[in-house]
Amino acid sequence: MRRTNRMRFSALLLAAVLLCTACGGGEGKAATMRLTHTTGAVDVLNEKGQTVSLQENLGLFSGYQVGTQSGSFAWIDLDQVKLAKMDEDSEVEISKEGKQLEIQLQSGGLFFDVTEPLADDETMEIRTSTMVVGIRGTCGWVEIGPDYVRAGLLEGEIECRAVENDAAGSVMIQAGMMATLRDGVPEFQVEMLSADDIPDFIWGESDEILEALLAEAEAAGSQGDGQQDAAGGKTGGDEEVYFDPEEGLELPEIPDDGIERTVVEANDSDELSALFSGGNLSNTEIHLNDGTYDIGYFSLYGYENLSIIGTGETRLVVDSGEEEILMATECDNLLVYGLVMGHDIPKEVACSAGVFIISRSENVRLAGCDIYGCGLVGISGYGGNLTVQNTVIRDCSSCGVEWMGGGNVRFENCAFSGNGGEALFNIRNSGAAEPVTTEFTLENCIFQSNNCFEKCYFSEEDDSITWNESGSLESGNRWQ
Repeated sequence: MRRTNRMRFSALLLAAVLLCTACGGGEGKAATMRLTHTTGAVDVLNEKGQTVSLQENLGLFSGYQVGTQSGSFAWIDLDQVKLAKMDEDSEVEISKEGKQLEIQLQSGGLFFDVTEPLADDETMEIRTSTMVVGIRGTCGWVEIGPDYVRAGLLEGEIECRAVENDAAGSVMIQAGMMATLRDGVPEFQVEMLSADDIPDFIWGESDEILEALLAEAEAAGSQGDGQQDAAGGKTGGDEEVYFDPEEGLELPEIPDDGIERTVVEANDSDELSALFSGGNLSNTEIHLNDGTYDIGYFSLYGYENLSIIGTGETRLVVDSGEEEILMATECDNLLVYGLVMGHDIPKEVACSAGVFIISRSENVRLAGCDIYGCGLVGISGYGGNLTVQNTVIRDCSSCGVEWMGGGNVRFENCAFSGNGGEALFNIRNSGAAEPVTTEFTLENCIFQSNNCFEKCYFSEEDDSITWNESGSLESGNRWQ
């Protein structure tokens, strides 16, 4: 297993919760949470910063701080229904006002197991410098890493909210999922849990929940992976196989809008970079060859009638998980054709960027493309109009398509395969300067082996979002 230095805070969090729930009504007893057991070196400070001597069932109160050193752990308990365990090298501080409990995680991590939901008038939050996790009756953990904060859930449902990061907003995760917020990244990364994601110190606390959850995930993965049939194709057990990622989709004809453009050719990465940085590309048609163009991140701004034409074997890649592939802002009548776009990095390297992003651009068209992970999101859009034809979006960790700010989006003869996250489509109209509407249309698309809980998530303003779907084929998706 991995990460022995990550879980640090919620023993106190739970302790505080326990503090809140232990109030004795008319008896007037102070709420308390108890430090029931420790191993190694554990320090406790009171609200004045004074050291508190450890003793059996030590009471913890508002303003108290608890810290564990290397190789040390701490357990907190209340009524045997709210339990917590602090990882080594962890620090937390409890703040309680009435029945409102907040645990400030300063470093490390915490496992929590709240088997009785909080009352309607109680709140319990785990807060870090970048994320707040709301707890009501669940089992999981929160941790601070070197450049991220993560919440993982084994049972129930929690909300994770970004602090001072309006772009990231909030996400709901359910059992078997984890939400990660990385430094400098304006969105949550939501993934399914695997055995390697479970920190060492959690094992032994709720093993029945853990083992059942991992067994379910393994069974779902086996069903999604399928087996090789005699012809070399994949069979999904009882599921139909509509799309083979190794074969891809048929390349369509190059769209022709009748506009005259200057045709240029870029034979390698250097020539393409020179084109992108060499001046106005409006009314230009760029032709690319077979092979890999390792371009780094490119941003297109303010061009009209630009076409980027690949062969279907043209690979537009970056070797960093922190960079998008292509961003187009205010680029009207843009065509991207026959490109394979993604991140060329090892699977074990975390990815914190999407693949293709458009913003405030009218009449953008993707045709015959292959958009793949480890990108967080395959296509992100912020207002405008987009048509996607004969294109594959696969293996993206957070969602396949994210759209906000209004516009018309259309997918025709596309395939979505192997994507993760809470929802395959995440559509929001919130945050726009004025009321907007969004229209999504899907025709004859394939949805296969996506590990998403929902096919589509609408924002609270979903009455301004129209969803039209026809001719879909679905097989082996988690939401089915």
